[in-house]
Amino acid sequence: MSGARGIRRPAPALVRRVRHLVAALLLTALVGACVEPPPPLEEPDDVEAIEDLDLPELAAESLLRRAQEVTVRIRTLGCRQFGVGSGFVLPGGIVVTNRHVVDEPREVTVNTWDGRTIDAVVSGLAVDSDLAILQLSDDAGLPEAELRTTPIEPGERIVAVGYPGGGPSTVSSGTVLGLVDGELFGEPADVLQIDADIRQGSSGGPVLDMDGRVIGVVFALDASTGLGFAVPVTTLLERLDASQLASPAGC
Repeated sequence: MSGARGIRRPAPALVRRVRHLVAALLLTALVGACVEPPPPLEEPDDVEAIEDLDLPELAAESLLRRAQEVTVRIRTLGCRQFGVGSGFVLPGGIVVTNRHVVDEPREVTVNTWDGRTIDAVVSGLAVDSDLAILQLSDDAGLPEAELRTTPIEPGERIVAVGYPGGGPSTVSSGTVLGLVDGELFGEPADVLQIDADIRQGSSGGPVLDMDGRVIGVVFALDASTGLGFAVPVTTLLERLDASQLASPAGC
């Protein structure tokens, strides 16, 4: 008998059994692909060390370092004597110091925190305050101080920086004790009284608040009490105007 034989189809029951077996194998494969989540990572030892750092102490150290960097030593050869003092740098190569440090100068040099010696000239003297403005011949890379413009209150914590005796710089902490009548010192406005450690040679150095902003310029010391006095930054801001300054006298 000629003709093609028909293909025998599997019984429906067998088809169902095969489908169930395949589904079970797929489920087994999927479950086998899942793994347990990894154990939580242990915190490295340095994380704990960071948490233990005293952040206020670090901030204070940064403030002291910055205060030293903006402060300079000033050496002057005057008409009759050699003098030393302190000062601080402002933008534009300006250095602020005391008038009594650089009065009648013939030569002025400035020593920076990183050991440089830079020539300077006296660009102006305040006629009614113990302030003087110098201009550096080179201000490349020098850190610059920031002047505070908000009111100063008694009780504020401060730091004072200077080069006492023309030696190494010193940084001392203290408090603003109050305001003293400036007329007692020939000043046009009240001056700051502070209890930071002030010594000869610190004249012209900055007094800074705890944010590192200049609030005054050291100019006097009461030897009997050890208390220092500073021209307030408000007076300095007014005397930075060239119209408030006079040229230094010659020899």
